[in-house]
Amino acid sequence: MAHANTNPTQTCLLIIPKKFYSFEKIIGDALRLKGYDVTVSNDEYPEGTMGKIMGKLQLPFLFNITYKTITDNYLKGKTYDVALIFKGRGISEKLIEEMKKSVKYIVAYNWDSFKYNPGPLKWYKSVSKYFTFDYNDADKYNLPALELFTSTTTPVTTEKEVKYDLSYVVRNHSERLKYIDAILNILKPENVFIYIYEMNMFTFAANFAKNPRLYMKLKKYIFKKPLSYKDYTDAIKHSRFTIDYAHSDQTGITMRCFESIKMGTKLITNNKYMQRSECFNASNTILYNLGDDSDKLLNSYNESTKQPLLAKNRDINDFIEEFLKK
Repeated sequence: MAHANTNPTQTCLLIIPKKFYSFEKIIGDALRLKGYDVTVSNDEYPEGTMGKIMGKLQLPFLFNITYKTITDNYLKGKTYDVALIFKGRGISEKLIEEMKKSVKYIVAYNWDSFKYNPGPLKWYKSVSKYFTFDYNDADKYNLPALELFTSTTTPVTTEKEVKYDLSYVVRNHSERLKYIDAILNILKPENVFIYIYEMNMFTFAANFAKNPRLYMKLKKYIFKKPLSYKDYTDAIKHSRFTIDYAHSDQTGITMRCFESIKMGTKLITNNKYMQRSECFNASNTILYNLGDDSDKLLNSYNESTKQPLLAKNRDINDFIEEFLKK
C-alpha cells in the first residue's frame, strides 16, 4: 500500500538577475539541493542591454513591462510556497501586491547598497522579510544584514603553495589605483599578481584623466579583458595576502573576502565593517585606509606573515538557511 507524501516538494519562484555572474546557478542549485522546485525569472524586463539601461535609470516603462511579464508568465494560475527576490531593479510595489495572491512568503535581498540600487526603497516594506548585504543600510533602515558567502569548492588546507606575497584582482574605479600604489610603496612585496580590468574606452578616459601619472605607472597591470574565474581563484589561492578595496558607498563584505579565507589567504582591506562579521579577525584581516600610518601597516603585515590564519568559513548553505529562516 502506497504511503501519502507527508513532506511535499516546496515550490520557489527565484527572481534574480540572470546574467549576474553565476548567481542564478549557484543559488538555484543550492535551493534544489534543499528540495525546492525552482522556477527562475529575471528581475527586470525586457532582458538584455535595453532592460539594463532602463533598470539603471529606473524608467517607468521598465516597471510596467516587468509587471506584465512576471504576472503573465510566472504568476497567473500558479502558486509558490516562497519567492526570493535578488536585487529587483524592475520590481514595483504593484507587482509585490500581485505576487501575494500566488506566493505564501516573499523575501528579498539587496546585494548592493541602496546608493547603487535604490529601486527597492519603494517596495521593501511590502515583502515578508527584506535583507541587505550593506551594513550601513542595515543600520540606517533598521534591516537585518545578511552576509554573502564563498561559492568555491576548494577544500580548506593548513598548508598552501605561496607564489605571490600579494594579489590584487579588480575592476578599475574610484581610488583603487591609489590604494594599490600606496600598499606597494609601503610593503614592497617581492612577488605580486596584479590584474586591473578596464571595462571600456569610457572608463579608461575617466580613470586616465583622474590620475594620468599613476595610470602610466601601473599600466603593465591594467588589461582590457576580464580575468577568467579560474585564473582569479588560482591567483588568490596562491597568495599570502589579497587586497579587497571597498567603495565608500558600499559597506557590505564581498564574496572575494569569504573565498579568500576559505583558500587560506589573508586580506588587506579598507572596509571598517569587516569586524561586524564573525568570519574575520586580526589573524586573517588587516585594515588599511589611504592616509593611515605606513609603519602600522608594515608592522601588521610582517607580524601577520608569522601567524596562522584562523577563520570561520561561510558557504552558500549558511546563506540560504538564514535567508529562508522565518
